[in-house]
Amino acid sequence: MQKKLIALAVASLVSSGAFAQSNVTIWGVVDLAIESGKYSDAAGNLTRMVPSGTTTNRLGFKGTEDLGNGLSANWVLETQANPDNGTQAAAQFWNRQAYVGLSGKTWGSVNMGRQYTPWFSSFVPSDVFYVAGAGSSYVLQVGDTRMNNAIRWDSVNMNGFSFAVMVGLGQDADGTGVEGTTNVPGVTNKKMGREHGLKISYANGPINVNYGYDNQTTSVGTAGIGDDTRRNQLNGSYDFKVVKLGLGWNTAKKDGAQDDQVWTLTAVMPVMGKDLVKIGYTRLNNKLAGVVNGDARLIAIGYEHPMSKRTNLYATYAKMDNDAGAARTVLGGVGVAAGFDPSVFQVGLRHSF
Repeated sequence: MQKKLIALAVASLVSSGAFAQSNVTIWGVVDLAIESGKYSDAAGNLTRMVPSGTTTNRLGFKGTEDLGNGLSANWVLETQANPDNGTQAAAQFWNRQAYVGLSGKTWGSVNMGRQYTPWFSSFVPSDVFYVAGAGSSYVLQVGDTRMNNAIRWDSVNMNGFSFAVMVGLGQDADGTGVEGTTNVPGVTNKKMGREHGLKISYANGPINVNYGYDNQTTSVGTAGIGDDTRRNQLNGSYDFKVVKLGLGWNTAKKDGAQDDQVWTLTAVMPVMGKDLVKIGYTRLNNKLAGVVNGDARLIAIGYEHPMSKRTNLYATYAKMDNDAGAARTVLGGVGVAAGFDPSVFQVGLRHSF
């Protein structure tokens, strides 16, 4: 009811006729945490307020219009603010999602604009800390979250199976805003920033399995040939009711620059009714030639207490265990010296609307 009233208010301010045949929804998340962490021996403990302790803050608008014969038009605009100090989280206002497209009941949806990559969509179910806050395993297996100038097709659900494919044109990568620039060895490359990805998922009852692939031209190589970053990930979970167990595998490779392999093990246990205990263990194996003692491990435990359907109290403890040559920190953490093991405790409040 509240969302409908807000949508009607927005409609009256903009154009009463424009919303007559559309369904508009406004949603968001406000999440703040108090964090105490140790990032270096010299600095000691750091206590601060941080946004997005367990879910990324956001404000979104989306709409659909029934075009008839099972066809609909759809759009999304989503931004992110920092409620701790009132600032915008990024220079681009609609920094999260911004797209428009069509959907059909038999073939799925095709959207154009700034969108989640299929790799990221397939990764999200494996992170029991929701890709936010100190406990998130995303910090050790970062991929490309969103892609500008992208075309993405998502299929309908077919007896538990679904897939998505995406192509990013990469036209902003060289700063000209024009796709198809000529090759200038060592300077520019017309494939710079182009990306393609794939997601295959199966969800049926207690079983959830996801595979994601991503290939992005991220820099200019020799003779003007673009260097590609290639990512593969596979994760699965099984809900035993008393505990939901998950296992994930991820690789990220770029010739001469990156060769990571990451394993993740998770458990989520309901306690005292609707409360949740979350445990995550993530291991990064840095296999890049010439790197010595570059591995790292993240251990995290969290607790969630729902006060209502929209409001949650939570607490998270996370510790990064770095080898002598690794300098990894927790998600959102302060940079650390090689070999130092940062640890963080967060307690916060999240409200969604």
